[in-house]
Amino acid sequence: MATTVRVSLETRSRAASLARTTGSSIGDVVSRALDAYEVAIFWDETREALSRRESVDDDGWDNTVRDGLADE
Repeated sequence: MATTVRVSLETRSRAASLARTTGSSIGDVVSRALDAYEVAIFWDETREALSRRESVDDDGWDNTVRDGLADE
């Protein structure tokens, strides 16, 4: 199924240029851009959530990583 998405001429030109450069379609460029944007948002939200978390004390961390293997 295809649909029309309204974008500026500049955005369409950029997408077309990337499509030519990569040998793919504009649809593929848009899809890959959305994938990358979703990943970026995920990591931004993860960093934000971790920054609000209280730090873990050293003993707690040592216990979580203790696997019985010698340090390399």
